[in-house]
Amino acid sequence: MKSIVEQVVVEKRASSELVGLGAVVLQHGKVVGLSVSGERKKGGGLAIAENDLWHIGSITKSFTATMIARLVEQGDLSWGTPIKDVFTNGGNIHPQWKDVTLENLLTHTSGAAANFPILLTLKNPDAGMDRMVAREVAVEKILAKPPQTTPASTFLYSNIGYTIAGVFAEKKMDMPWEKLISQEVFAPIGIYSGGFGAPQDKEELLSQPWGHKKMLGFTMPTKGDNTPIIGPAGTIHLSLNDLALYANEHLQGIQGRGTILQPESFRHLHKANLNNYAHGWVIGAPLELDIGNVHWHNGSNTMWYALLVLLPNINAAIAITSNDGNIPVAEKTSWDIVQRLIKPLSVAYKNK
Repeated sequence: MKSIVEQVVVEKRASSELVGLGAVVLQHGKVVGLSVSGERKKGGGLAIAENDLWHIGSITKSFTATMIARLVEQGDLSWGTPIKDVFTNGGNIHPQWKDVTLENLLTHTSGAAANFPILLTLKNPDAGMDRMVAREVAVEKILAKPPQTTPASTFLYSNIGYTIAGVFAEKKMDMPWEKLISQEVFAPIGIYSGGFGAPQDKEELLSQPWGHKKMLGFTMPTKGDNTPIIGPAGTIHLSLNDLALYANEHLQGIQGRGTILQPESFRHLHKANLNNYAHGWVIGAPLELDIGNVHWHNGSNTMWYALLVLLPNINAAIAITSNDGNIPVAEKTSWDIVQRLIKPLSVAYKNK
């Protein structure tokens, strides 16, 4: 399997002309293939390394949901906790929001719009209390106006909804979302490379990959990211090996063998709701893979792309990452790789 992964990553990176591409494949709890190809920065002359960091965009949503599931198990929150119980200054909250629950927020059925107003995207508050306050202020401005759609009735993919859920956790625990993720997800799983925002290239020595954005037909390197205010919706970075650790925890959790949550919590996180969306996971592949149930999510901050696919029927997972913001190409390339790897993984599963 290792040679197959290496071959397909090199070939697909070259044919797609993406700046950089990486993939990690695990089966039966072990990494069976990991390969990277391309450059940390277009024209920079330094190749991507296997332990480099990758921005995973909205795959972050499942991390937020996992962290919240831990708080639910600990009794600090419940899936049915409504907004009115967390934002107790009820006079500033529009009545239509008050009974919207944590469950609604994590399944994109809260009625929240997709994204915050554009002016908020320019804000970059410092980590810690400054960022907590900025998140709460941003969320309260949203909650002062009616939801965009009727809560609990419609699926509307929403970065705002996940940000509100993150603020739920921050207010209940009096702790920044970033610290909660580190404490409740990274540490228990053994993720040591996890961080927030675009990977940091120290002193611009190309110590880590840069993101890349398409502008006027050119591929431009950038260290930018979305505002950290929307962290709970999509700002985590980590290595391929650590992404594999996270994938395996959920893969085993689906099968009743997870370590950081009880089986019923994993079942809840992966139960499909409207639009086949669970809690940070889509249930069912967007193309025919002929491999049974598939749990997946992708992510992009428009400068990076990532895809994480769980394949419970063959006890395998595939993660693919790119530091190229050409999203249509990165997305097609990633699913092409998944399709290419399913047959050898199925054969390996049957032969075990």
